[in-house]
Amino acid sequence: MRRERSQEKCVESGIGSGRLSIVGVPIGHPDDLTLRALSTLRQVDVIAAKHPRSTQALLSHHGIHAVVTTYDRKNAAEKTPVLLDRLRKGLHIALVSDCGMPAVYDPGRILISAAFNAQIPVDVIPGPSAVIAGAALCGMDGNAFLFEGRWSGGLRKMTHRLQSMRSEPRTMIFLPPAQTLHHLLPLILTTFGNRRIVVALDLTKGTQKVISGRVRTVLAKHSFHDVAAQLTLIVEGVKG
Repeated sequence: MRRERSQEKCVESGIGSGRLSIVGVPIGHPDDLTLRALSTLRQVDVIAAKHPRSTQALLSHHGIHAVVTTYDRKNAAEKTPVLLDRLRKGLHIALVSDCGMPAVYDPGRILISAAFNAQIPVDVIPGPSAVIAGAALCGMDGNAFLFEGRWSGGLRKMTHRLQSMRSEPRTMIFLPPAQTLHHLLPLILTTFGNRRIVVALDLTKGTQKVISGRVRTVLAKHSFHDVAAQLTLIVEGVKG
């Protein structure tokens, strides 16, 4: 109640400009939240979250009580002006994704862009990223890499996207749905050849599993049917 009354007072006063904080949250293990992120989430007036239930679980783990509102791909267009109005009235709002960094395959960019256009201060509290974690874990060239977000649209679309990257020399990092893996790996073998890959399931969680090897060997040892996990897939670039 104290936070809600404080929020109402801030809105009524209309004094000063608010602030939008882009806050990175864990990709799995809840204790990967940084000290600065913890401090920020304790101080803000509102947390705009992609999946409020996941965010509430993280907040509860750290003993944080906060006002959480939904901000996701479905409601970003209508929610952005509402949040922008609160920022103009002086509120401090934290933007979080369900995991990792907002705006990385996430609708956060809409609110961030609107805040910049309205000349509202925006800061970033960096945190974990499945993309960077995958690049560090894979043991491949990390000087340059290509990131492709989640994959959808069936086998034809997946095939087309892979074919467009056949000559890509950089390490490739994908975030496909885990249930597509048993289709995607044979496509990679057919399109790219027997490249080195890393299949990282549930990074940083207690259920984490990391499989590394050539595509053909990985397919021979693992079926990947009925996989229910957060997936990060890393594929070696073509060698010159």
